[in-house]
Amino acid sequence: MSKKCLICGKSSLTKLKLKDGVICSKCLKKSNWGKSWGTSPNAALFWAKTKTFDEFQEFLANGGNYKTATQNWIKERATKNKDKSNVIVKNVQNKLSNDNESSTSNLSLDNAMAQNEAEKIQKMETSDKVKQELIAAKVFDLTFVKKEVKALPEVLDNTEVIKYACSGVLDGHTWLVVCTNKRVIFLNKNMVFGMDQKEIPLSVINAVSYSKQLVSGTVSITNGANITGIEKINAVAAPIMAKTIREQMAAIKSPAPSQTTVQPTTDIPDEIRKYKQLLDDDIITKEEFDAKKKKLLNL
Repeated sequence: MSKKCLICGKSSLTKLKLKDGVICSKCLKKSNWGKSWGTSPNAALFWAKTKTFDEFQEFLANGGNYKTATQNWIKERATKNKDKSNVIVKNVQNKLSNDNESSTSNLSLDNAMAQNEAEKIQKMETSDKVKQELIAAKVFDLTFVKKEVKALPEVLDNTEVIKYACSGVLDGHTWLVVCTNKRVIFLNKNMVFGMDQKEIPLSVINAVSYSKQLVSGTVSITNGANITGIEKINAVAAPIMAKTIREQMAAIKSPAPSQTTVQPTTDIPDEIRKYKQLLDDDIITKEEFDAKKKKLLNL
């Protein structure tokens, strides 16, 4: 595949990769695409890699742009994820059937997918703690967010535990969404450098809702007047994420068990003797002594 732009014939460090060549950022910006390479959404860049130059030109000629490409990629990915989920479940159930496991019929879709994903998580470039927590949380949808998973140890504090995670679309980009015991974190590792990070503390979340589409789901988080909607989440993962956030909200907002303070028992005779000694030493008057004595004896 040529490293020179298929339009101007020049070499460039920033270029859109196609199936059979590249287009430099300058030519891309001049076309109907609408953005340069560096500012194009990740989903649009992934979509372009699956197209030849002729297919790309035809796409632009028919009014296509980076927004259309992003939408096409999301739709294609959602369809593939559904097909992949069905294959995974079928394979796992067949394996259990061959092993004469009696629990085959009770195997849930999320458990089947989590079992399949566990081996992949073990091979990811991230800390052992993150790997263990992702597997323990039965996470299975980490499509296109491996770089974000790698960066997780830098984001989490020492007392933070991953409760669930998945990938989803926010502002036209694919983000890693992580619910911990303290907050909901959104990570998007940029193609060139840096990383975008957003977070919502569990303590400020007012409500969490979930809606299901044909092959995906949307989780909406409300905090005050702000609503953050994460779209195109795997249809199985979306309700699990919504449920997990609600559970962690309840856990963090639950009042601590009340502690009864035990008042020390007063030794009344000893207290009276102390005040009598103060009277004998002319430190208090007879009236003050009588008042203290009555109070101690509840007279």
